[in-house]
Amino acid sequence: MADKNPFVVFGLTEDCTQSELADAYNEQRKKYEDLRFEPGEVGADACAKLEEIEDAYACAQEILRSRFDISYTGTDLSDVDTAIKEGRLDDAQRILDDCAERTARWHYLQSAVFYRKGWVNDALRQLDFACEMEPDNTTYSEARKTMREKTQADSSTRRSFYGEEERTGRSYSDMDTASAGRGCGICDCCSTLLCADCCCECMGGDLITCC
Repeated sequence: MADKNPFVVFGLTEDCTQSELADAYNEQRKKYEDLRFEPGEVGADACAKLEEIEDAYACAQEILRSRFDISYTGTDLSDVDTAIKEGRLDDAQRILDDCAERTARWHYLQSAVFYRKGWVNDALRQLDFACEMEPDNTTYSEARKTMREKTQADSSTRRSFYGEEERTGRSYSDMDTASAGRGCGICDCCSTLLCADCCCECMGGDLITCC
Protein backbone atom coordinates (compact mmCIF):
# COMPACT_ATOMS: atom_id res chain seq x y z
CA MET A 1 0.00 0.00 0.00
CA ALA A 2 3.08 2.25 -0.09
CA ASP A 3 2.14 3.71 -3.52
CA LYS A 4 -1.57 4.07 -2.80
CA ASN A 5 -3.51 6.20 -0.36
CA PRO A 6 -5.09 3.61 1.99
CA PHE A 7 -8.04 5.89 2.76
CA VAL A 8 -9.14 5.68 -0.90
CA VAL A 9 -9.94 2.00 -0.39
CA PHE A 10 -12.59 3.02 2.16
CA GLY A 11 -13.80 6.16 0.39
CA LEU A 12 -12.41 8.37 3.17
CA THR A 13 -9.84 11.11 3.67
CA GLU A 14 -7.14 11.49 6.31
CA ASP A 15 -9.47 13.81 8.25
CA CYS A 16 -11.66 10.88 9.28
CA THR A 17 -11.75 9.53 12.82
CA GLN A 18 -10.75 6.05 13.84
CA SER A 19 -14.41 5.21 14.41
CA GLU A 20 -15.33 6.32 10.85
CA LEU A 21 -12.45 4.27 9.49
CA ALA A 22 -13.65 1.23 11.42
CA ASP A 23 -17.20 1.60 10.08
CA ALA A 24 -15.94 1.88 6.50
CA TYR A 25 -13.69 -1.12 7.04
CA ASN A 26 -16.66 -3.08 8.32
CA GLU A 27 -18.68 -2.29 5.20
CA GLN A 28 -15.84 -3.25 2.87
CA ARG A 29 -15.31 -6.62 4.55
CA LYS A 30 -19.02 -7.44 4.35
CA LYS A 31 -18.85 -7.26 0.55
CA TYR A 32 -16.27 -10.03 0.28
CA GLU A 33 -16.55 -12.01 3.51
CA ASP A 34 -18.87 -14.71 2.18
CA LEU A 35 -17.46 -14.69 -1.36
CA ARG A 36 -14.08 -15.93 -0.14
CA PHE A 37 -15.64 -19.38 0.39
CA GLU A 38 -16.76 -19.61 -3.24
CA PRO A 39 -14.80 -22.02 -5.47
CA GLY A 40 -12.49 -20.94 -8.24
CA GLU A 41 -11.67 -17.42 -9.33
CA VAL A 42 -14.51 -15.79 -7.38
CA GLY A 43 -13.17 -17.02 -4.05
CA ALA A 44 -9.57 -16.20 -4.99
CA ASP A 45 -10.48 -12.64 -5.99
CA ALA A 46 -12.42 -12.15 -2.76
CA CYS A 47 -9.45 -13.34 -0.69
CA ALA A 48 -7.14 -10.97 -2.57
CA LYS A 49 -9.54 -8.08 -1.98
CA LEU A 50 -9.80 -8.87 1.73
CA GLU A 51 -6.02 -8.88 1.96
CA GLU A 52 -5.91 -5.47 0.27
CA ILE A 53 -8.50 -4.18 2.73
CA GLU A 54 -6.48 -5.50 5.68
CA ASP A 55 -3.29 -3.81 4.43
CA ALA A 56 -5.10 -0.55 3.77
CA TYR A 57 -6.65 -0.57 7.22
CA ALA A 58 -3.30 -1.15 8.92
CA CYS A 59 -1.70 1.71 6.95
CA ALA A 60 -4.62 4.05 7.59
CA GLN A 61 -4.48 3.37 11.32
CA GLU A 62 -0.78 4.23 11.41
CA ILE A 63 -1.43 7.51 9.62
CA LEU A 64 -4.22 8.42 12.03
CA ARG A 65 -2.02 7.66 15.03
CA SER A 66 0.90 9.68 13.75
CA ARG A 67 -1.12 12.82 13.06
CA PHE A 68 -2.25 13.38 16.65
CA ASP A 69 -0.11 15.56 18.87
CA ILE A 70 -2.32 15.37 21.96
CA SER A 71 -1.16 12.90 24.54
CA TYR A 72 -3.49 11.80 27.34
CA THR A 73 -2.09 10.38 30.54
CA GLY A 74 -3.90 7.87 32.72
CA THR A 75 -5.51 10.73 34.70
CA ASP A 76 -6.81 12.47 31.57
CA LEU A 77 -8.32 9.20 30.40
CA SER A 78 -10.72 9.36 33.32
CA ASP A 79 -12.98 11.34 30.96
CA VAL A 80 -13.16 8.24 28.78
CA ASP A 81 -14.07 6.11 31.77
CA THR A 82 -16.87 8.51 32.68
CA ALA A 83 -18.21 8.61 29.12
CA ILE A 84 -18.29 4.82 28.95
CA LYS A 85 -20.17 4.52 32.23
CA GLU A 86 -22.71 7.07 31.01
CA GLY A 87 -23.15 5.23 27.71
CA ARG A 88 -21.59 8.03 25.63
CA LEU A 89 -19.51 5.68 23.52
CA ASP A 90 -18.98 8.12 20.64
CA ASP A 91 -17.58 10.71 23.05
CA ALA A 92 -15.33 8.11 24.60
CA GLN A 93 -14.08 7.03 21.17
CA ARG A 94 -13.37 10.61 20.14
CA ILE A 95 -11.13 11.12 23.17
CA LEU A 96 -9.35 7.85 22.49
CA ASP A 97 -8.90 8.79 18.83
CA ASP A 98 -7.17 12.01 19.90
CA CYS A 99 -4.59 10.16 21.96
CA ALA A 100 -1.11 9.97 20.48
CA GLU A 101 0.15 7.72 23.27
CA ARG A 102 -1.32 4.22 23.42
CA THR A 103 -0.74 3.22 27.03
CA ALA A 104 -1.97 0.04 28.69
CA ARG A 105 -4.86 2.01 30.17
CA TRP A 106 -5.70 3.34 26.71
CA HIS A 107 -6.00 -0.22 25.37
CA TYR A 108 -8.05 -1.22 28.41
CA LEU A 109 -10.54 1.59 27.83
CA GLN A 110 -10.63 0.94 24.09
CA SER A 111 -11.50 -2.63 24.94
CA ALA A 112 -14.41 -1.40 27.05
CA VAL A 113 -15.75 0.68 24.16
CA PHE A 114 -15.46 -2.23 21.72
CA TYR A 115 -17.16 -4.58 24.18
CA ARG A 116 -20.07 -2.18 24.72
CA LYS A 117 -20.52 -2.07 20.93
CA GLY A 118 -20.57 -5.85 20.75
CA TRP A 119 -17.16 -6.23 19.08
CA VAL A 120 -15.96 -8.93 21.46
CA ASN A 121 -13.01 -10.26 19.47
CA ASP A 122 -11.40 -6.86 19.15
CA ALA A 123 -12.15 -6.05 22.77
CA LEU A 124 -10.11 -9.14 23.64
CA ARG A 125 -7.27 -7.98 21.39
CA GLN A 126 -7.12 -4.66 23.19
CA LEU A 127 -7.03 -6.43 26.55
CA ASP A 128 -4.18 -8.59 25.23
CA PHE A 129 -2.23 -5.41 24.45
CA ALA A 130 -2.97 -3.99 27.90
CA CYS A 131 -1.85 -7.19 29.63
CA GLU A 132 1.33 -7.39 27.56
CA MET A 133 2.24 -3.82 28.50
CA GLU A 134 1.39 -4.27 32.19
CA PRO A 135 1.49 -8.01 32.97
CA ASP A 136 1.22 -7.42 36.72
CA ASN A 137 -1.98 -5.39 36.46
CA THR A 138 -4.66 -7.64 37.96
CA THR A 139 -7.50 -5.41 36.72
CA TYR A 140 -6.53 -6.01 33.11
CA SER A 141 -5.80 -9.72 33.52
CA GLU A 142 -9.05 -10.38 35.38
CA ALA A 143 -11.03 -8.46 32.77
CA ARG A 144 -9.43 -10.54 30.00
CA LYS A 145 -10.12 -13.78 31.86
CA THR A 146 -13.78 -12.88 32.36
CA MET A 147 -14.23 -11.80 28.75
CA ARG A 148 -12.63 -14.99 27.44
CA GLU A 149 -14.96 -17.11 29.55
CA LYS A 150 -17.99 -15.24 28.24
CA THR A 151 -16.75 -15.60 24.66
CA GLN A 152 -16.17 -19.34 25.02
CA ALA A 153 -19.66 -19.72 26.48
CA ASP A 154 -21.18 -18.27 23.30
CA SER A 155 -22.81 -21.19 21.50
CA SER A 156 -22.89 -19.79 17.97
CA THR A 157 -20.78 -16.84 16.84
CA ARG A 158 -18.49 -14.19 18.24
CA ARG A 159 -18.94 -10.76 16.79
CA SER A 160 -15.95 -8.62 15.91
CA PHE A 161 -15.11 -5.01 15.37
CA TYR A 162 -15.38 -5.57 11.61
CA GLY A 163 -18.82 -7.13 11.62
CA GLU A 164 -17.32 -10.53 10.96
CA GLU A 165 -18.91 -13.67 12.35
CA GLU A 166 -16.43 -16.43 13.03
CA ARG A 167 -17.94 -19.69 11.87
CA THR A 168 -17.52 -22.58 14.28
CA GLY A 169 -17.59 -26.12 12.86
CA ARG A 170 -19.65 -28.92 14.38
CA SER A 171 -17.98 -32.04 15.69
CA TYR A 172 -19.16 -35.62 15.38
CA SER A 173 -20.23 -35.51 19.01
CA ASP A 174 -22.42 -32.51 18.20
CA MET A 175 -24.05 -34.50 15.42
CA ASP A 176 -24.62 -37.48 17.73
CA THR A 177 -26.27 -35.21 20.27
CA ALA A 178 -28.45 -33.63 17.63
CA SER A 179 -29.45 -37.04 16.28
CA ALA A 180 -30.34 -38.24 19.76
CA GLY A 181 -32.63 -35.25 20.14
CA ARG A 182 -34.48 -36.38 17.01
CA GLY A 183 -34.90 -39.99 18.27
CA CYS A 184 -32.55 -41.76 15.83
CA GLY A 185 -30.61 -43.95 18.24
CA ILE A 186 -29.76 -47.68 17.97
CA CYS A 187 -32.80 -48.71 19.98
CA ASP A 188 -35.06 -46.80 17.63
CA CYS A 189 -33.59 -48.65 14.64
CA CYS A 190 -34.13 -52.06 16.26
CA SER A 191 -37.73 -51.33 17.20
CA THR A 192 -38.43 -50.11 13.67
CA LEU A 193 -37.05 -53.34 12.16
CA LEU A 194 -39.14 -55.50 14.53
CA CYS A 195 -42.29 -53.63 13.58
CA ALA A 196 -41.48 -54.04 9.89
CA ASP A 197 -40.88 -57.81 10.40
CA CYS A 198 -44.27 -58.20 12.06
CA CYS A 199 -45.96 -56.44 9.17
CA CYS A 200 -44.16 -58.67 6.65
CA GLU A 201 -45.15 -61.88 8.51
CA CYS A 202 -48.77 -60.79 8.53
CA MET A 203 -48.59 -60.57 4.76
CA GLY A 204 -46.83 -63.95 4.35
CA GLY A 205 -43.24 -62.67 4.27
CA ASP A 206 -40.38 -62.74 6.72
CA LEU A 207 -38.02 -59.75 7.04
CA ILE A 208 -36.01 -61.16 9.98
CA THR A 209 -35.67 -64.95 9.60
CA CYS A 210 -34.36 -65.57 13.12
CA CYS A 211 -37.54 -64.44 14.87
